[in-house]
Amino acid sequence: MNTDEELYARFLCGEDDAIRQLMDRYLERLTLFCFTFLHSLTEAEDMALDAFAVIAMKRSVWYGGSFQRWLYRIARNLSISRYRKLRLIQVPFDEAHHLTEASVETVYWRQEETEALKALLLRLPRDERSVLTMLYLENLSYAQAASALNMDEKRVDNLAYRGKKRLREWLRQEEREHE
Repeated sequence: MNTDEELYARFLCGEDDAIRQLMDRYLERLTLFCFTFLHSLTEAEDMALDAFAVIAMKRSVWYGGSFQRWLYRIARNLSISRYRKLRLIQVPFDEAHHLTEASVETVYWRQEETEALKALLLRLPRDERSVLTMLYLENLSYAQAASALNMDEKRVDNLAYRGKKRLREWLRQEEREHE
């Protein structure tokens, strides 16, 4: 299996199939990452595709290093720019949730819990939300998340700890309010 860097080098040499392989590897995860900024699946998909368009158009700009880190940095910058333009406040982001449960009541309560958790995630500071999304929704390691977010592992660990702590506090507070 080729590394990301090898595939990108092949793309630079004119093999268009290499960029398709990179897209197959990263497009879904990159979309989820962009979603943490934009809160809209459609916008996130657009930004993930735009990130690949940028790397395809600016072939000579990459200076080596981790391809994944470079790709995520481009996607992050595009998403932040797009967010600023749209000034999104909050949009539901569970457009791709497919349920298989037969029980309508079970489905209803699961959706309620999911929406509550999403609302809490959206309240987190952007860095904490990005770290938790990468670690728990994308199943990246701390090292991979650190590389993709251009942070050291200690910072990722601290942000994850603070984000989880904040979520626990909010959940406890909501439980007390509903008793």
